Amino acid sequence: MKSNSIDKKIANGNNKTVNLSTRIDKIIYDQLVDDAAKKGISINSLMNSIAKHHITWKRYADEIGFVPITKRMLGKIFKYLDAESIEKIAKDLGGTVPKELLFLTYEKMNFENMMQILEINALRFGVVKHTENDGAHSLNIHHGISEEFSRFLGSAHQHLANDLSLKFTITNSDRNMLCFEIEDPNDLMT
Repeated sequence: MKSNSIDKKIANGNNKTVNLSTRIDKIIYDQLVDDAAKKGISINSLMNSIAKHHITWKRYADEIGFVPITKRMLGKIFKYLDAESIEKIAKDLGGTVPKELLFLTYEKMNFENMMQILEINALRFGVVKHTENDGAHSLNIHHGISEEFSRFLGSAHQHLANDLSLKFTITNSDRNMLCFEIEDPNDLMT
């Protein structure tokens, strides 16, 4: 299986490029050109972004059972959940989805692969800033949904960290963002 080496090259940005010639409907091409122009990027960059999204996310989303839902609807759902219900859902789902994505995407479970999956998974909710410093990873997830949703994300990641014996610290949690640090202090996942 080549996916592990492909994903590492994509994640590190050190892959070589290839020329690809393909046919698409003119109307789709025109819309892609418009989208690229609106974003201030080339059509090539947009196509690379679309392909990367497919490789790192879309090809498994249907199998895992993801469904599209608006942030507004998600916020309304979480608004009506009490703290105990949020905790139960987080405990149930905390390690499940990231582990499923990890095992579908990579050949082995290690800390660096898990960090890539956490970032990819978090991108579903909005903008993510992921930095690494001496083995400690910081993820800032700007979701803009609700304080209850931040509580859910924090608890879900805490349960995942506990399951994997990782050190986990929430550095900020509010109605728009969840920020946390996570590390493998004993190199248990190498």
